[in-house]
Order: sequence, then structure tokens, then C-alpha cells
Amino acid sequence: MDSNLNILEAKVLEAVGLIKELRAENQQLKDRCEDLSAQVDETEKTNSRLNHQLEEARQQAGSVEDFEEKRKEIEDKVGSLLQKLEGLG
Repeated sequence: MDSNLNILEAKVLEAVGLIKELRAENQQLKDRCEDLSAQVDETEKTNSRLNHQLEEARQQAGSVEDFEEKRKEIEDKVGSLLQKLEGLG
């Protein structure tokens, strides 16, 4: 009987030890999960900010293209007017 009680006691102590280890590991996993969640939030904020900056850059690029087209039109008109002036003179 003592032998069975000793075996049972050893098993209970082993189980208690495993439960403590699992609780510690569970807490570590919870902490890691919170860290990863915070990193995801920060990454999403960064991604949102970068997408906004990209959209602004695209709009500015479109404006630059518009200005470049207008500059070419003005250059062509000025060149044409200069040719006419040379023709008159």
C-alpha cells in the first residue's frame, strides 16, 4: 500500500510540476502574443501612413506631369512667336 501511495504521490508531484511549467509557458505565450499584437498595430499604422504618403506622391507626380505639359506648350508658343518675329525683322 505504501508503495502505491509513493507512486501516486510521485505522479501527483510530477503533475503539479508540469502544471507549473505549463502555466509559466502559457504566460510567456500571452506576453509574446501581446508583443506581436502591438507590433501588428504599429505596422498597420506605418502601412497606413506610407500609403497616404504614396497617394500624395502620386498626386504630386500628376501635377508635375501637368506642369511639364503646360511648360512644353508655352515653350512651343514662344518658339513660334520668336520665329514669326524673326520673319518680320
